[in-house]
Amino acid sequence: MSESLRVGTLLGGRYEIIEKIGEGGMAEVYKARCHLLNRYVAIKALKPEFAGDREFLKRFEVEAQAAASLSHPNIVSVYDVGFDAGRHYIVMELVEGITLKAYIAKKGALPWREAAGFAAQICSALECAHRRGIIHRDIKPHNIIITPEGVAKVTDFGIARAASSSTMVAGGAVMGSAHYLSPEQARGGYMDEKSDIYSAGVTLYEMLTGRVPYEADSPVSVAMMHVSGNAVQPRLINPDIPEDMERIVMKAMSKEQSARYQSAEAMLSDINAVLSNRAISPALEPTQVMEEHVRAGARRRGAHTVENTHGANGSKKGKGKKEKTPLTKSEKRMVWLAVAAAVVLIGIVGVACLSWFGVLGTSQWDETKVPNIEGKTVEEATQLLKDAKLELEIDEEIASAQYEKDTIISQEPAAGRSVKKGVKVRVKVSTGEGENLTIPNVVNYERDNARSTLEKAGFKVVFTEEESDTVPEGTVIRQSPSAGSEAKEGDTVRLYISVKDTDERVPVPNVIGKSLAQAKNDIEAAGLVVGNVAEEESDQAVGTVIRQSPSGGTAEKESAVALTVSKGMAATPTPVNPSTPTPNDPSTPTPDDPSTPAPPSENVKVISLPVPQDKETTRIRVVANGTTIHDEVHNRSEVNFDLRIALISNTATLEIYHDGVLVGTQTVTL
Repeated sequence: MSESLRVGTLLGGRYEIIEKIGEGGMAEVYKARCHLLNRYVAIKALKPEFAGDREFLKRFEVEAQAAASLSHPNIVSVYDVGFDAGRHYIVMELVEGITLKAYIAKKGALPWREAAGFAAQICSALECAHRRGIIHRDIKPHNIIITPEGVAKVTDFGIARAASSSTMVAGGAVMGSAHYLSPEQARGGYMDEKSDIYSAGVTLYEMLTGRVPYEADSPVSVAMMHVSGNAVQPRLINPDIPEDMERIVMKAMSKEQSARYQSAEAMLSDINAVLSNRAISPALEPTQVMEEHVRAGARRRGAHTVENTHGANGSKKGKGKKEKTPLTKSEKRMVWLAVAAAVVLIGIVGVACLSWFGVLGTSQWDETKVPNIEGKTVEEATQLLKDAKLELEIDEEIASAQYEKDTIISQEPAAGRSVKKGVKVRVKVSTGEGENLTIPNVVNYERDNARSTLEKAGFKVVFTEEESDTVPEGTVIRQSPSAGSEAKEGDTVRLYISVKDTDERVPVPNVIGKSLAQAKNDIEAAGLVVGNVAEEESDQAVGTVIRQSPSGGTAEKESAVALTVSKGMAATPTPVNPSTPTPNDPSTPTPDDPSTPAPPSENVKVISLPVPQDKETTRIRVVANGTTIHDEVHNRSEVNFDLRIALISNTATLEIYHDGVLVGTQTVTL
């Protein structure tokens, strides 16, 4: 059993462990506080037993960094990745809520509209990741968090891909959740975006029915059922499910990747269609038709069995009639010929009728293969589809520098699929390189706000870290192309983010509650120096440190830590009759007495600041001699607050941020 991180552990010099909030097969999850940005985060720390797998750790870091590039309201944001205290860890957004698995366990089968709403959010998250080439590989209700506001957030992008085969199988049993594996994953085959779609289909199945499609005694048996088993149709479990919603589930859960939705976006489109009471498709897919007939056949066989059993257990049919005379050989031959002819005739008529009424869906003479029209012009694609007895439907027009204007970017169904004649092939069409857009100015923006601003303006974003002693850490130093210049929609803007030289920064020890002598020893042992020492009245013992600045996080090596120590409570003065002075009282100090202690120097500056009511947050950061001595975030509910600063020099710089954007600075002096 791995040893958990202790409360108070400081990872990376900035993330303080508050409490343990969860544990899985590969990692432990902690609530932590980021001292640099003064916010709570979630820390997912890998268990020590994985530290020896270098290949896994390398993939883990690469995948975590890739996941950090995702910005979507239905994806749990990844902020950072690192190694400290003997543990590899990921820093993520801390989301309040419960897992979808716990939500289903609490409520049972969800109302179909609620389930469809969650599924739509999951598909939207997957579409965002898939566009960036990131496959989750472990979509399941356990990895989806439902917030109190009803928002679904997908977590753990990248971790499943990082896992090597040695970490996926232990002691002969498949680790993780076999109930949500795609068939190709169970076989150890090639996985792509459609593997996530299968798992999303299983998750939707469970939301609609309250149970998983396959159950068995062992994870391996469950995995094999994904490969060769037949799931019970959701409507047989919950008749309230609309037929089109059932079709979406079964299409997403098709055994063959080519028979599933070819993109999360296509699945999302059908879910939204059902939610809007629109039809999703002119006909069932061939695999779905087969499943419909298997289901109908099972019902017919069941009825036939009951009828036969009833007859065998004493049906009165034929009771009291005379026994018939046995047939001759020639008569038997005539009967068999008649029966055979009748069966053939019934079969021909039945197939014709079923085809006429569309029950069989597709047939050999009613099918056609979808041609490959990607890269073709709309005119060329229309003609190719017309020759194949299919129709073209433009689903979306997208700006693209890769495809010329009016060129097909993608198609659904995919090329090579057999479909019924007359089906519409939905396509995405390029509008060309797109219009020229003006690049907004994001210099001095914090990283996340800068990315959000540029993406909303139609640009892609990449980051480059750059050391800076003047620009706050995590803030944009410069951008390329520069603000105000024009670029095509979808072009990339590079942002240079300020970082400190980690080799020159050391953790700041917490010395509050210690004696001044002990505090000095701890500060100097950490590679720092003691700065200004002020005294203040307090109920703490005299000489006890009651405040320090900076109070945590990291600081530049050999920088100063300002301390405030207690001088005890003020003594209550004893009334003295002014007419009877006691000049000879040795306890009465005189102004000229050299032993009279000088009053302590007071270097605490108090500033009253308002909190704008039209901004969510106001962050105040104070820097003196290159050291951050104060950094706090205030919510608009505070209205105003008093800022108390223990200065370590005669001047300091006060920085004000509104919603993460630097809006001004001012100089504070004694």
